Amino acid sequence: MEIRAARETELEQVVELNCKAFNPNQHERYWQYVRGDSSYRLSQTRVVVVNDMVVSTLRVWERRIRIGASLVTMGGIGGVCTHSKYRGVGYASALMRQTIDYLQVVGYDLGVLFTIIPEEFYHRFGWTSFPLNGFKLKCNYTTSTQSQSDFQVRAFNVDTDLDSVASIHDLANAQQSGTVSRTRAYWDMEPSRIRGILPTVVVHQKGDIIGYLNYEVDEKCAEVLEVGSRPENPEALDMLVSHFLQDCETEGVDEIKGVFSSQHPFVKRLIDRCDAEIAFTTDTAMMLYAVSLHVLLRRLVVAWESQIAASEQTFPSLAVRFPNINNQKAGLRYDGNSTIQIINDTSNAVDLDFNEEDFWKLIFGEIGWDQVNLDTPVSDEISEFLGTLFPKRDVIFWYPDRY
Repeated sequence: MEIRAARETELEQVVELNCKAFNPNQHERYWQYVRGDSSYRLSQTRVVVVNDMVVSTLRVWERRIRIGASLVTMGGIGGVCTHSKYRGVGYASALMRQTIDYLQVVGYDLGVLFTIIPEEFYHRFGWTSFPLNGFKLKCNYTTSTQSQSDFQVRAFNVDTDLDSVASIHDLANAQQSGTVSRTRAYWDMEPSRIRGILPTVVVHQKGDIIGYLNYEVDEKCAEVLEVGSRPENPEALDMLVSHFLQDCETEGVDEIKGVFSSQHPFVKRLIDRCDAEIAFTTDTAMMLYAVSLHVLLRRLVVAWESQIAASEQTFPSLAVRFPNINNQKAGLRYDGNSTIQIINDTSNAVDLDFNEEDFWKLIFGEIGWDQVNLDTPVSDEISEFLGTLFPKRDVIFWYPDRY
């Protein structure tokens, strides 16, 4: 058994294995994941080879993801599969363990995957579930539609609209925890197009695009995949909701759903217009792994120091130690004068006793410090300080960015 990067001559085997494991009619799709991705490197395809045959494989997708206002480097794991004749003997498990070594060597801060199998398989290797909140509600077409002559909604045109949409996405998500940073090349690459990253419609005012909406209708259900608008044009969301509901009525949709926060301004408008009770959903497919805990935390220091400055509060010097995450220890020291350091020596630090799931929720902002379940209480001074660093935020990972 060899576990290593794939060779060029083995890519056809990798593609065929993906077809057998996931979809036999998607040969071209899986080739485009390699040939059509400008960020792809051969080492990102990891394989288990037995007697010159690729029996297990996975793909690492290189991305950057936002944690609050900070960007961290991310290795996304996807396409984990094993040939049916070789399952049950530990090849996929060995491949997952070796891939963590690869992520460390390359220098990723964070590992992210979306599982289609029970999470227990990945829990064994130290991955932690990160539930994403969503919503669903029944359609109600009895509410009156809104009409504003200055705004118009039309189908998205890739040749004329993409630059504007990419710019709006950047503006709308600059402070949105959980979102992937999309370069212009990312919008153009074939894997993104295959996964439906392009919007369905745009809204414009006198020719200037000010918002977009990406959604799919599948029989009686409509799913909102992504929405974006310029911050100075909230009216764009009203028009997108109107168009969306009109389309739902035309298609005979009964239910609307989405895997993002019900507190999003678009969803709030949708609820008001539908006059329907909302049901809250949880998607547990997302899982996280701290490839380098120290580096990950250091990426957040500048934003944390800015939050302290903005709070106009003063705090004493202090040191705290985070829970062990993926067998890694790290602490935080504040000097009492606006400077934060991530430290190795935590012998004089106060322990923060909470579980890994709460750690990730806290880091991204899914919960604020006051919502953490501590096994051992900390002082009021430390609690106030950490409350400034860790406010509650909505976390969104837009569905088209999954791999």
